[in-house]
Amino acid sequence: MKYSGEILVVDAEPLVVELVVRRLTEAGFSARAAKSGHEAIELTRATDHPFEVVLVGSRLGDGSGLEVVKKLRADPSTRTISIALLTAQRDPEEILSALDAGADECLQKPINRAELIARVRSLLRMKRQIDELRHANARLEELNQQLEQTALTDALTQLANRRAFETRLAYEIERSRRYHEPLSLLILDLDHFKRVNDTYGHAAGDAVLQSIAATIEHSIRKVDQAARYGGEEIAIIAPMTNAAGARVLAERLCGKIAETPVTISTPEGARSVAVTVSIGVAALAPDQAHEQLFAAADRALYRAKQTGRNRVAVSEKDE
Repeated sequence: MKYSGEILVVDAEPLVVELVVRRLTEAGFSARAAKSGHEAIELTRATDHPFEVVLVGSRLGDGSGLEVVKKLRADPSTRTISIALLTAQRDPEEILSALDAGADECLQKPINRAELIARVRSLLRMKRQIDELRHANARLEELNQQLEQTALTDALTQLANRRAFETRLAYEIERSRRYHEPLSLLILDLDHFKRVNDTYGHAAGDAVLQSIAATIEHSIRKVDQAARYGGEEIAIIAPMTNAAGARVLAERLCGKIAETPVTISTPEGARSVAVTVSIGVAALAPDQAHEQLFAAADRALYRAKQTGRNRVAVSEKDE
């Protein structure tokens, strides 16, 4: 039987190395010899030799086998290799030192053939189980990150969702007060959105929301956060921005969206639809809770709607 992977053997006695390599090869393993501890370390670091097991003598021509064990364990690229120390006598102190240094096994010389094969098989299983566990943990971490991202992202627009918005707004309010920096909130609502859904269908409405979300994402700063608060309502948190700066941002967004028709699919073919938005703006006041800030921006949005839509209104306290 041929085993995958390779076993590296290094010892101060060439005859011991030759014997171990031959016995492993006869048993179906792929075994290779190293002439010194330094060469053994260099070979294990080479990407073209995926060594899974290293058998290292306790005494080497260029130093101690324990030092090789420690170096292999300290290097992230060789840390998971299974290691057995080859000892001339079963000295309890030496065995303890080897295990403390990071060796997984100790084999006494002269090495019994059956024990050598059994121990190497065990070391191979250990290495592969560790690798499988590492891969599983890495995949689990990746999945957890994806789940966390999904839990905070609106599936349709790929903007932050309401949960993420609430968390970020609370953080930015606390930060604003700690560092005495301004903070503004914009609430944007699509004008006559129901008409789009009723006329062209909900798929067209989804396309409009996605287009508006993309326009917003490309128009705000990296420090800002846009979130789909609900339905056709999008909230934008603007840190380090006062009411005047937030008004400029809102007016730029309002104009850009109005100037960017959305292409939708209809039974008659592609159609270009003009879309406008109304935006309410409010800046954080001292001792104002996030619910109060949101309510102030929401009232400003209502005024923008009431006074004709496709416009920006600023909270009365900020005018």
